[in-house]
Amino acid sequence: MEHQLESLGRNLFAVFGLLALAGAAFMVASKRAVHSVLAFLFTMLCIAGCYLAMNAEFIGVAQILVYAGGIVVLFLFVVMLVELTKYKEKDIFHSQSRAAAVAVIAGVGLFAGVFKHAFFGPASPEALVLRPELAQGLDVAHQNAQAVARGLFADYLLPFEILSVILLVALVGAVVLAKTERV
Repeated sequence: MEHQLESLGRNLFAVFGLLALAGAAFMVASKRAVHSVLAFLFTMLCIAGCYLAMNAEFIGVAQILVYAGGIVVLFLFVVMLVELTKYKEKDIFHSQSRAAAVAVIAGVGLFAGVFKHAFFGPASPEALVLRPELAQGLDVAHQNAQAVARGLFADYLLPFEILSVILLVALVGAVVLAKTERV
């Protein structure tokens, strides 16, 4: 019985993973911003399904609440405020794809090469390992939410805060782009 549940979890993970890749490809390839946001929502829900298939309920529900709920609403808010069809400079946004691709590749390479070891420790051989002083009095197998919170806010506080600053910058940028020109 346990083997069948494990096999089902692997199969569900594979299905949700393939659906997430398809949604991400559609998100990138879509010409309309609203379609891209909807594909992003589909991708985030599929990733939540992957987490749930791996018995990581806390991360799965957090994925749905934070990304599928909050971030998609933020993106839709930005899409509705920033109508690029009304801007004279809309061709500037469409002509920067080559420079954007080079910047993304350089950023990923810089992050993977330099910052990964500075911000993140080496990969753990187990799914969730807490330092002994953090795991004291905690049954990690049954108290998943508490273990994730302790690990996140103790060892990974800096990347968590960097992510919050990036989201704040994106929000401020959306407001600046949405502001109408004053004559």
